[in-house]
Amino acid sequence: MRLRHFFIRLATCGFATLAAPAAAVESGFNIYPVGSLTFGAGQTPPPGLYISPFIGYYEGSIGGDVNIGRVLAVDLNAKFFNAGTNILYVPSTEFFGGHLGFSLTVPVGHLDFAAQATIGALSAARTVSGWGFGDIMGRFQLGWTHGPFSHTFYLSGWLPTGRYEPTFAPNIGLNRPALDVAWAFTYTEPMTMLEFSGAAGVTFNARNPATDYLSGIESHLEWAIGKKFGEQLTIGVAGYHYRQLTGDSGTGATLGPFFSRNNGIGPGLTYVTQIAGHVTVLALRQYWEYEAERHFEGMLSTATVTVRY
Repeated sequence: MRLRHFFIRLATCGFATLAAPAAAVESGFNIYPVGSLTFGAGQTPPPGLYISPFIGYYEGSIGGDVNIGRVLAVDLNAKFFNAGTNILYVPSTEFFGGHLGFSLTVPVGHLDFAAQATIGALSAARTVSGWGFGDIMGRFQLGWTHGPFSHTFYLSGWLPTGRYEPTFAPNIGLNRPALDVAWAFTYTEPMTMLEFSGAAGVTFNARNPATDYLSGIESHLEWAIGKKFGEQLTIGVAGYHYRQLTGDSGTGATLGPFFSRNNGIGPGLTYVTQIAGHVTVLALRQYWEYEAERHFEGMLSTATVTVRY
């Protein structure tokens, strides 16, 4: 039972670096993948190797000014396709009575931007598109299980390894290191098999050396409520709430210390099966965003397959 629950959590996370873009932080994208810690967020896996390929698609727009490198863009529309693989290893040795986990995510993406771009005194409608690698994410986690309740601490870090140019370009990477600290829980009611999961975290951005832009501190709150039907199917609803806690700074923050916010909600489904003797989980998520301020508002879709070896 514990292994099956963890597979659901791993699959629903997606581990993608695809995230709903924000108008205040530089380049219009928050680096933490909002909506990734939902179903089974607090559950920790038994020892083993877990491989999770994922895909995602985001489409949204914003009517305000956005810093894209050294360019100010207005009325920006974005279409972002994201794919990659996460590899998680859980050793057999326990630490303080809990299970450790070490993971690495390598993403790739395709980005389409359409905007009214301004460079100095020149202004014109611009569209750009292109493929590239994203920023690699490493994660450390430590979690405990106490009957129907589980909780896990996460420490995630991003390296500026992705495609990046300090201009109006299809940047898949953000050229800024970042750290995220989060805590998550999961409780499954034994009689009704209703699951309640939640996660809260804070993201600390480092300065982009190419533009001298320091994005502010960001927070994320994620949740999910689902019903389990037997051992295979889970259906429910999930959501996220993003808030920027401090303003941007540095000489590149020409728009000032803006604060952004966003919310998302939508259905989720996970299906557990076996393929070639390996437990395999398919997870699908669909989010619609609402009540955004200084932030893109659109639609986010994700799909993940998780296999234990």
